[in-house]
Amino acid sequence: MSITQNTTDEQYKNAEWLEQQYVAEDRSQAEIAAECGVSSSTINRWRNKFDIEKPDTAAFDMNPSGYERWRCRASGRYDEVRVHRLLATLKVDELAELEDKHVHHKSGVEWHNTLENVEVLTPAEHRKRHAGDGSAEQTV
Repeated sequence: MSITQNTTDEQYKNAEWLEQQYVAEDRSQAEIAAECGVSSSTINRWRNKFDIEKPDTAAFDMNPSGYERWRCRASGRYDEVRVHRLLATLKVDELAELEDKHVHHKSGVEWHNTLENVEVLTPAEHRKRHAGDGSAEQTV
């Protein structure tokens, strides 16, 4: 192994270079490790040594009840907003109009998130819509 190759391979020991690769270029530990000829655990060890972390980003998923949501961690805790509530913001003039309101899926399918399929209701109206179908507990 030449001195030049060794220097290139051990770039991961340079905090600025490693942060550039891992955070700015959004490369995985495995990608960096492959380039440097080391294991992912080696990159992880140096990343931890330099205290290099990726910022938390929003993630889309479905909760156990079948509702699509966007989640993001901030200040050490997760916060979320369900997609049907995001859509409801397009149906009102002021966000305050959604306070103390429920957003109902007309089709009854929690993941069917289209503007035409959601409506803003009072809790009483929402309970009435679900009366008799066994889903009155799902009031969000």
